[in-house]
Amino acid sequence: MIRKITQVLFVLTILLSLSSCMDTKQKTQAFVNSYNNSAANFSNEIITSTEAKAFHDEKRIEINVETTIEQNENNKYVYGQMFPAFLKETLSTDRAVKELVEEGVVFDVNFLAADNTSIAEFKIDQKELTALMKKNGGKPAISAESLATDSSSQLDQILVMMNKNMPIKNNDGSKILKIYLNKENQLVYQVEMPEDVLEVLKNKAANSLVKESILREGQVQKVVGIVSRYGIKDIKYEYLNAKGKIVNSMILTEKDLKL
Repeated sequence: MIRKITQVLFVLTILLSLSSCMDTKQKTQAFVNSYNNSAANFSNEIITSTEAKAFHDEKRIEINVETTIEQNENNKYVYGQMFPAFLKETLSTDRAVKELVEEGVVFDVNFLAADNTSIAEFKIDQKELTALMKKNGGKPAISAESLATDSSSQLDQILVMMNKNMPIKNNDGSKILKIYLNKENQLVYQVEMPEDVLEVLKNKAANSLVKESILREGQVQKVVGIVSRYGIKDIKYEYLNAKGKIVNSMILTEKDLKL
């Protein structure tokens, strides 16, 4: 399920860009119009639709993101950690968003699962913005402008931000420690596994069973089909113990993902 996060963030970061010289109400409406006009171009196998709404009397902008992500306890747990952490910082670096928040506008962002129930949500207001800027020493942690222009910059900066918020814990006891691109241009997931699972993974024969399980989910093919625009063809999993030693690794090749 973590595999889907990367593509969702690619899309939303590009959408969150606007600048203007108007009063608060006009800026709010302009942001909403710009977001909605661009949103239709970014629907894919994971994001089915996204829409921003302005509530001028409340000085609030609501952003709803509808996805194909299955609603379950583990997905809610994982996405609830990653989405807010990443997008709060992304929003806080956009000049127009900062201006609106400083003028009292509150952003409410809600990610909806396939059944239209909330899978992750967060709010950014003046207090949250101040805390984020203090955390980053007043400097942007990620540049929305650079993410919107160059594909390699998009990928590099998003991975930096994702890793900044690691580890991500799963309900099964595993932890996503790091996501990076190796020299072979494979997207690598370093995962710390519980000891009982590692005992099974020490047997290389377990790779075929694990691979079948991942492919059976049907989601990884969708993600790879989308991120292939960044030249990524393979996904590699490195399974580590609590001391950071790689116990086993597995590669899903382009051939596997077309099965």
